[in-house]
Amino acid sequence: MGLVEYSSSSDDEAPAPPKKRLKGQDHVSDSKMPPLPEAFHDLYASTVRQSVEDDPSLHQGRKRLNPHVAGNWPTHLYIEWHPTEVQHDTLDALIKRAQQDLGDDIQLHTFLNSDLGTDLPLHISLSRPLSLLTSTKDEYLSKVKHSIRSCGTGVFSVKPAGLAWYKSPDSDRTFFVLRIASANATHDSKHLRASTNPELMMLLTRCNTVAAHFDQPPLYQQSQGESADTAFHISIGWTLAAPDEEARLRALNLFQDKEFKDIHAWNVKVDGVKAKIGNVVTHVPLLGNVKTTDDEDDFADLLYGS
Repeated sequence: MGLVEYSSSSDDEAPAPPKKRLKGQDHVSDSKMPPLPEAFHDLYASTVRQSVEDDPSLHQGRKRLNPHVAGNWPTHLYIEWHPTEVQHDTLDALIKRAQQDLGDDIQLHTFLNSDLGTDLPLHISLSRPLSLLTSTKDEYLSKVKHSIRSCGTGVFSVKPAGLAWYKSPDSDRTFFVLRIASANATHDSKHLRASTNPELMMLLTRCNTVAAHFDQPPLYQQSQGESADTAFHISIGWTLAAPDEEARLRALNLFQDKEFKDIHAWNVKVDGVKAKIGNVVTHVPLLGNVKTTDDEDDFADLLYGS
């Protein structure tokens, strides 16, 4: 006997009676499922690897920055942001408007959804794409966790400050991004100097110091002409083409459009940093009220030895 027996389609058969609906089922079916906890996203932060070779056809024409090498661990430090449903829909409309301004010759891909249509979190990078050896990855994570936990910024917020086009120095892609600024840019502290993004600058300095200790490239080097204070951003789209100046400006001016005025009031809460090494994501929470002198001594001892 087969696993499933199918009934014959005879006109003499009476239709099956409808199933009884349980009391209160109407309300349950119409309600929305509660959001998943953030830890769930950490467990499933990576897609299934389709190939260890660099095959751009599997990634919308993108090329792998660091070719896969056995024993090497792709690594990234970033702040994760999960837009609300309203924020997601607003950004989706913004990207579609930008695509109209760019025309049919340029395809603007979105970071908002996966290939299956699932909403994706966005992020603020705190490192370049790094590549660690198996022998150093655990030590790297230990130093990163200590440096972030002891930076003293505490939980803070950033807000959208405009749109920009950002040509990646690490790939052939041009990113359509939301520039961000600290919601408390005038913060006065022994830990933080006055800047557009004082808290992010503190985190970036710590992350770059650890990267340099492991002979890894830093993010937003001043020597490359990048202004780190204003370079922080949230990528929302990307293209392999190079839009002309007129099309780029039309897309950037959308930030001032009344349809997207609510974006100006958004606050992105920053309560920790994600350290992704291979397919493993570690959440490092931000702590406040750390003594500067003692902390800096501990940080130096951890990096370079006492």
